[in-house]
Amino acid sequence: MAVDAELAGREYPSYTYEVSREKIREYATALGETDPRYFSDGDDCVAPPTFAAAFTITKGGAPLFGDEELGLHWNLVHGSQRYEWGRHVRPGDVLTCTPRFGGVTPRGGNEFVSMEVECLHADGDLAVRSIATIVLFGSAPQPQEAS
Repeated sequence: MAVDAELAGREYPSYTYEVSREKIREYATALGETDPRYFSDGDDCVAPPTFAAAFTITKGGAPLFGDEELGLHWNLVHGSQRYEWGRHVRPGDVLTCTPRFGGVTPRGGNEFVSMEVECLHADGDLAVRSIATIVLFGSAPQPQEAS
């Protein structure tokens, strides 16, 4: 079953993510980071840039995969990931994240799906926008052969 391209732009319910110092430390440790800002007890503590993956990829993608009308499936690979940054993410931030289906492009027998999650600080300023490309294998519509 092909992904429904007419649903491009569909937004899903927002969710909140509360950033904690301990979550930042755990993530930085798992990556082998050594920047002291990631481990600081002071006001200079910030999250590593890729920390956004912890609250955008799985949680942000879940509503899209749960949308039967959209038609995503699990025969896939994560094709690419990029981020657009606003203000630093710090301990105590409560982010409001809104997932969105960006669209789909068929290539061969596969479909390249754009999933976006925009996360805002409490004051409405951008924290991060996550744009992922997911490659779904074998579900692209195939051209009809002439009879």
